[in-house]
Amino acid sequence: KADKSGKEVLTSDEFITFFHVLTRRKDLYAIMQQYVKDGDKQSMDSISMNIDELLYFLQNSQNQTIIKYQSNESTSDYSLVSITQREQVQKLIDEFETDVELQENGQLSLNGLNLLLSDDFSLMKPWCSRHIYQDMTRPLTDYYINTSHNTYLFTNQISGDSNPEAYNRALCAGCRAVEIDCYDGANGRPIVKHGYTLVKPCLFESIIRFIEPNLFKTSPYPVILDLENHCSIEQQHEMARILKQVLGDRLVTELLTTNDSSVLPSPEDLKYKVLIRVIEHDLGKLFIYFQNIPYLQYEEDKDNCSCCHSPNLAEKHFDQMSRNDPINLIKQTRKSSFRMYPDGLRQDSSNPNPINAWNFGIHMVALNFQNDDLIMSLSYGKFIDNGGCGYILKPKYLINQYENKFNPFDYLEKPSILRYNIFEYSQRLIITIISGQFLSRSNETTRDIPDPYVVVSTHGISCDQQSQRTKFIENNGFDPLWNETFQFNIYFPQMCLVRFDIYDYDIFTKDDRIAYFCLPMTTMQTGNVQRN
Repeated sequence: KADKSGKEVLTSDEFITFFHVLTRRKDLYAIMQQYVKDGDKQSMDSISMNIDELLYFLQNSQNQTIIKYQSNESTSDYSLVSITQREQVQKLIDEFETDVELQENGQLSLNGLNLLLSDDFSLMKPWCSRHIYQDMTRPLTDYYINTSHNTYLFTNQISGDSNPEAYNRALCAGCRAVEIDCYDGANGRPIVKHGYTLVKPCLFESIIRFIEPNLFKTSPYPVILDLENHCSIEQQHEMARILKQVLGDRLVTELLTTNDSSVLPSPEDLKYKVLIRVIEHDLGKLFIYFQNIPYLQYEEDKDNCSCCHSPNLAEKHFDQMSRNDPINLIKQTRKSSFRMYPDGLRQDSSNPNPINAWNFGIHMVALNFQNDDLIMSLSYGKFIDNGGCGYILKPKYLINQYENKFNPFDYLEKPSILRYNIFEYSQRLIITIISGQFLSRSNETTRDIPDPYVVVSTHGISCDQQSQRTKFIENNGFDPLWNETFQFNIYFPQMCLVRFDIYDYDIFTKDDRIAYFCLPMTTMQTGNVQRN
């Protein structure tokens, strides 16, 4: 159709025509027909929206808000503006409509609408992913912190190398708390390795020097170096020397004088700073705000523990403590920063589900970043918010100033019999899966055309954990069309993550996952939106 000359070679204009035909969206055409006068009589080539029709669409279907920057030089100074005027719509047409004649006549074609529904019009409110918008002046105990377990590993827990590049990978993914397992090395030089496994060690100094330039590339807020220290006194002194020499004044070595000593300082107070979390050995002189202590020791003397104590909970230990005394566990997380880490039996680097730990206010749920599994997708979804800075403010009922006794185990019942919720206003989430486009084959499959279907699941307090799926579309990864609507009643929106998984249906073997996207429910935009 695009090859007008029949020479089987496309000119630049013919290629543009070919591209438009290839990317033509039948789903968007159906949407435009609903808002355009006599839309059912117009073809995909001729249909267009005028200013008033587009304004009505953006106001009533999309409830659209856009970001307005105060200057071209800075993206930090911005405001959110609702689309209410014809002049605003004309600016959008000028930006997204490629046909000059339509642009001058204040009309938007199907191709223009395709461009319009991207970036600022995506599934997630763009200011939530691009900007740090939450209050960052509260104590560190009021935040969830993006945390990595055994950060130095690239693969499983028993073989491979201890690799400095693994730290950069975690930091670039928004991680703010990384783990370094330290042992005595030859010639008085500390090394990093994974216990007495086959994992090859590397020098502690090489890791610190390697990550130093990248500590604050993705976020200005503090990095926590969690040192699992197995070194002799002499090599602990060497570690301290390296940290001070390489990190300089970014390393926090004394209490902030401007801070109330009864609570931890805020992320804002600690911008561009590095904190050390360590068990109190000789190196403990550097811990300042994060003294790593076993939870049992903390529990025995909790009334005398300070905000600087940071209990360490194994996965199964957390399960036990949360069931035995849930109210007390949440109470303690309001005072001190807790860390939970995966069970030692997870030699394959699999991850525990972090949702329940977050429900109890655990600040640092350490996960194996080297395993891009379904569980890691929840962590990506949690921390994509607030500009991806690695710190997420907890709901009020999980922080210190809230007096009601919140217990996640009180909300195990099905929503139909759930008692009155005094902590949040419940919301009804209605999602229509309209279509897909250009879905790739899964990594495990190289020959078959996908038979895609979408699973929509919600993750949070137990009563909000639900899942629904579309039918599969046979042999169509190019432009599958579902048009299926799902409804979820969510009782704790602030704790709820929504995940979209696309699978390739297979009648004989396990369905392969093609793609996923996860985000907090509170960051979702309304209207016809898309996710690339």
